[in-house]
Amino acid sequence: MKKQILFIILLPGFWFLCLNSYSQITRGAVPAEIYISTDWYVDNFNDLHYAIFHSSDNGENITLKYENIEVPPPGEMQVGKVLGDATPGALYNYGWNELWVSFDFGENWEYNETYGSSGMFASGCINGEIYKCCVNPQGTIWRSIDYGNAFVEVTQDAKYVLEAGVIEGNLYGIDGNAGIGYNLHFSTNYGEEFITIPIDSAVAFWSIGGYYPQISRGTEPGELYLVSWWLDYHYKIFHSVDTGYTWTEKFESDYINQYFWEVQYTAGRQPGSFYVMRSTVDPTFNHTLLYIDYSNDYGETFTTYFHDLDSLFTSITPIKKPDYRLSAFPNPFSKKTTLIFEFPENYKNPVLNICDIHGKTIRQYNITGKKSQQWDGRNGNGNRVSNGVYFFNIEFGNFTSQCKKILFIDQTQ
Repeated sequence: MKKQILFIILLPGFWFLCLNSYSQITRGAVPAEIYISTDWYVDNFNDLHYAIFHSSDNGENITLKYENIEVPPPGEMQVGKVLGDATPGALYNYGWNELWVSFDFGENWEYNETYGSSGMFASGCINGEIYKCCVNPQGTIWRSIDYGNAFVEVTQDAKYVLEAGVIEGNLYGIDGNAGIGYNLHFSTNYGEEFITIPIDSAVAFWSIGGYYPQISRGTEPGELYLVSWWLDYHYKIFHSVDTGYTWTEKFESDYINQYFWEVQYTAGRQPGSFYVMRSTVDPTFNHTLLYIDYSNDYGETFTTYFHDLDSLFTSITPIKKPDYRLSAFPNPFSKKTTLIFEFPENYKNPVLNICDIHGKTIRQYNITGKKSQQWDGRNGNGNRVSNGVYFFNIEFGNFTSQCKKILFIDQTQ
């Protein structure tokens, strides 16, 4: 990556860049796939638009998936940080104290929960697994295996969850203080217990402009990337293959003016893949300039893809928080689960549909006057369905709700 120099004197651009606090880049479920959340452009009414973009070719081309203005109408999802799941098409959006999930690459969204004043999330290595930490003073870690619909407490007093590993149950975190030192924490039992691994001060020692040392998992067990910033405003990328006991420096950036640049990073699904997202405001202060730096050699060299995020991208309709709510417990399940739903009483003749992964309805229930329905894993003919992922939704009149996913595991076979 070449050094970027931006000569800007006008101060109005500063407020535009300060709103970048929720910008994020995350890996998708398949190689070469990434998602990006970022501020986008200022319209003629002086409203700042935020957007979520998707790429299936390492960032060379991006597609707009969702957008909203800086202060959206009540009940509308607000673009925050994005986090990819292990399930193809599944994506989380969190920030502004709300967690949302999408199952169609970020086009449609379902509200999951409102959480505390702050929070960190990390997606696991299996479908629907997501961790939540630090939404309360105790630093509690919660784990969900149903796409964030329901969380179960794992442990308390662990205020540093940042990443999950490629082996189920592996969890990582960093804590410490700039100028004193940082520690890496590693768990093999979903965060119940951690071992502490000191990080060499030559690897991570400072946090500049709010950029704390950040880790991202690779594709092999024990493989990690670490990005740390230094006092003269540049960052270094390190790589480890032994759970962080030793690190190898892979890249050192040039000076970056953090008043005008936002920088985020993530490892990818392909071995050796690593991404750096850099964004700044254009000289007219009305839209974002986006650079995606892609490496396929563990962060040593990069190819840069540039995108001028003006308002010419096609606008789409924002998604509002629905007036219904769906959940399932237990999920995953082996023999039976209870599907729970909430919707206004004026819904006429509602039915519950259970569909296979292709969208074909395999079981239907009339749920008039009900708030829950038990499903025993059988189709309409009374035959037990095979292991796999299934959908359920509610339907009434000409309306059909968005789909929720169920992971059905038949442990009796």
